Amino acid sequence: MYQAILFDLDDTLFSLRACEAQALLRTLVDAGLLPALPADFAEAYATISSGYWAARSADGVTQYSREDVITYSWRDFLSLHDLDASRAIELARQFWREFCRATALNPGAEAVLGRLSESYRLGMITNGYSDSQRGRLKAAGLLDVFDPLLISEEVGLAKPDARIFQMALARLDLPPEAVLYVGDSIGHDREGCRRAGIEFCYYCPEPTASDDLPDVSFRIARLAELIPALIPGLTP
Repeated sequence: MYQAILFDLDDTLFSLRACEAQALLRTLVDAGLLPALPADFAEAYATISSGYWAARSADGVTQYSREDVITYSWRDFLSLHDLDASRAIELARQFWREFCRATALNPGAEAVLGRLSESYRLGMITNGYSDSQRGRLKAAGLLDVFDPLLISEEVGLAKPDARIFQMALARLDLPPEAVLYVGDSIGHDREGCRRAGIEFCYYCPEPTASDDLPDVSFRIARLAELIPALIPGLTP
């Protein structure tokens, strides 16, 4: 019987792409640049940004700092649309400030957390930066929901390292079999759970034919499906 539910943050409770789009829109509006851009500006930025984030840690070697990734993304984005690329540093800093207060929750997240908190202890293990993870949780009114709240930058460990999961177990004072982890990543979340002996719920809202669909304890397409899965007799 589970006593605690641990959650991933990005692309589980929050939509990372939507948070980025929120921050992008706010930055462009404040800079007065929105009228100069085509309708697909968010997709163009996402394509550029994802390329730099992927290159940042290619083959396990960090090539760029976080600031580099965002600044280079803005430089290329501005150049693509024949805008003043010399503003890249200024706009990158504003973008990150906006990103750290973006509140693009996935559907049902807030209601599900509220209902589960009545029956389970809730915690979080997330890879990411302290300012962005805590900032967005605070902006969404969720910062005090999770105990423990383990952020890779703060603890010096990242999923799938079993030690960050073991740290959560120690803070909960629970054995692995009393905990369920909910996340969207096979490589980070499921693998970390496997190493730590924790059961895994795979959040996969839009599976494709090429997706790896492993044998897991639960598989959900909507966060609301956690309610009947974990609280018998209730419907989403």
